Amino acid sequence: MDDAPRRVAVLARTNEAGHHIPLHMHRRGQLLHAVSGIMRVETAEAVWIVPPARALWLPSQWPHSVTMRSHVEMRTVYIDPAACAELPQQPALVEISGLLRELILALLEEPADFAEAGRGGTIARLILTELGRLQERRLEVPMPRDERALRVAKALLDNSSIDYGLDRWASEAGASRRTLARIFRAETGLGFAEWRARLRAIDGLARLSGGASVAETAASVGYASPSAFSAMIHRTLGSAPRRLSRTHERHAQYNSFL
Repeated sequence: MDDAPRRVAVLARTNEAGHHIPLHMHRRGQLLHAVSGIMRVETAEAVWIVPPARALWLPSQWPHSVTMRSHVEMRTVYIDPAACAELPQQPALVEISGLLRELILALLEEPADFAEAGRGGTIARLILTELGRLQERRLEVPMPRDERALRVAKALLDNSSIDYGLDRWASEAGASRRTLARIFRAETGLGFAEWRARLRAIDGLARLSGGASVAETAASVGYASPSAFSAMIHRTLGSAPRRLSRTHERHAQYNSFL
């Protein structure tokens, strides 16, 4: 879509669980959004777990890979760099309004070379207006660069419920406990326990937004009880799971009309 004939272009695609799009980048800015399903987007600096209620904005020329954590109905918006000046200059996880979702779906009905003065042009301008009002949420998981710590981080990204202690992870990584702890602190800004809690909180948020119950989500990210999971979410993200669930409910109501 980098060579699309208009400043704003949209693409719909379906991907099955486990599908992986290797490291790549686009000349255009990109808004990764899914009508249904959960994606994991990785850059060299961080990882985002993207549920249907949210989208990830990626500036132009930003290398990233994408892994589908479930069956995903993806809707992607590509924005010409000349129209991106007012948009974030770093990747950002953002809330998707009902209006923006409707606009994306509406532009999919238009030809790629839609008339700028017609319906397509009006929709495209409204999309740019809505993108300029996006509310960013700091919900990334910072990633280490050292190969030993990265090995641990990627294993937990695949299964955040793994409950090894730091000694076990150090053995798995081929480093001492002290070295592994130092690397996580230096390269992510978080101690290992803090980093794992943040991953579990963000993983849990994505599962909640994708429709899982608090009890199901707690078990899937390694917590023995919903109350312990809820306390961790509140401590780490500043919101209770029931509040996050309401975001999913609003999204589900929207999807019922599709």
